[in-house]
Amino acid sequence: MKTAALLLLAALAGTGAVGPAAAAAATAEDTPSVSVNGIRNPEMRSYRSVWAGLDTFDEYRSLAPAAPLRFRILRADGSPAGSGDGLALRLASDEGSAPVPIGADGLLTIERNRAAYDADASFILNQKDGVFSARPEIRTPGLPADARRLGDLRLECRVMVAIAKERMSFVAKAALNTLMLGSDWCGRKDMNLAFPSPPGLESARISHGARTLELTLHDKDFMAPIGDRSWPDDALITLKFAPAGR
Repeated sequence: MKTAALLLLAALAGTGAVGPAAAAAATAEDTPSVSVNGIRNPEMRSYRSVWAGLDTFDEYRSLAPAAPLRFRILRADGSPAGSGDGLALRLASDEGSAPVPIGADGLLTIERNRAAYDADASFILNQKDGVFSARPEIRTPGLPADARRLGDLRLECRVMVAIAKERMSFVAKAALNTLMLGSDWCGRKDMNLAFPSPPGLESARISHGARTLELTLHDKDFMAPIGDRSWPDDALITLKFAPAGR
């Protein structure tokens, strides 16, 4: 999988098919991993690509039956955007334009709009390209802020991949399917996908019952074993952060 991860980087960088610069990384040979920024932060300018994500969320809802699908706006450093950023988003096409509300916490909900789909509408943010990005966020209600449920992350992966694939060419998708040994990238048994976290992450641990495992950190991300079905969807990943001011 190390080789596949590096080839995946080359393929994405060469085609530009999945948005900004892609990054791939692998851990030890016995724990194959892949981190692809084009998947983690897919281009969300096209409403049709987001519609594909909505379809996938509905199809795989059983992974996170109690969780809503929302989208989070992130700053360039990966931290969540907030009300102080002065963000304004609209959905525009030749047929017209409508605002898309963004919460004070940087979260928004995208509804189905058949007219916007038919008009091939685009999302337009009042900021320069590259300053902010958006990604799906799926969180089961009632969990602590420092915990992530594995089924939620598995569904996030599927939504992100669906959005990314919608804007890729047939050739690019075929090449990546070959590298990933199939079209189900999130379902690979050895898939450890990087997920971003707020600044100061020191460790991440997955647990279910008496079983626990320390997870690998990569840059500011933690590597979640979304493809390892020995971990059930209800397994929790607990994130530990450095004390404030350290």
